[in-house]
Amino acid sequence: MKTGATGATGTAGGAGSGGVTLELELFGPDPAAAELDGLREALAAAGAARVERTLLTAPESDQRVAELVEVATLIVGGVGNVVAIVETVRQWMARRHAATALRAAASAEDEAVPRVRVSIGGETLELVHPSDRATDQAIARFYDRHRTAGDASGGPGQ
Repeated sequence: MKTGATGATGTAGGAGSGGVTLELELFGPDPAAAELDGLREALAAAGAARVERTLLTAPESDQRVAELVEVATLIVGGVGNVVAIVETVRQWMARRHAATALRAAASAEDEAVPRVRVSIGGETLELVHPSDRATDQAIARFYDRHRTAGDASGGPGQ
């Protein structure tokens, strides 16, 4: 997974606001409805109070529709444990990657979501599967900034 942390200047929400809200942008082919439902269920089991899919808006005036990248966006709200949510997304990506690899004749259009961007406040973390050591270290730093008291989750590579 490759990461790019930018603008780490705080988080959205807080202890008094019912948790944090994250935005998950899934780049690449749209997941099948059943896969998206599975991700929603896993996020809820990991502690998300709500998971909503947002619709894309019209392209900017200087973009042609053919140039747009496919992006499915989920708003994950009421999150008390950011680490658990990010780990859930990483596990989902790994399962999708493994399932795609098992299909011998998978076309480029059938590839698993190649990248997920996690945004919280002004900070962004990009996840790509599989991860490497530098990526795991960047994710660990992200986790350190967002770990909650009593959070016993390991983190990348653990």
